[in-house]
Amino acid sequence: MNELVWPGMAVKWRRVEFEVNSIWQDGTVDLWDADNHALIEDVPVSDLEVI
Repeated sequence: MNELVWPGMAVKWRRVEFEVNSIWQDGTVDLWDADNHALIEDVPVSDLEVI
């Protein structure tokens, strides 16, 4: 993925839509799943698809 991601941005990870919650300097993000009220941590930015 060559695009930048920002907190609040909608992305897909493993074909499921999430919102970027936090961005870390190590190239990972934390994703928020509002439907399941879950935070998924340390997802590599390269695994995301901006939607």
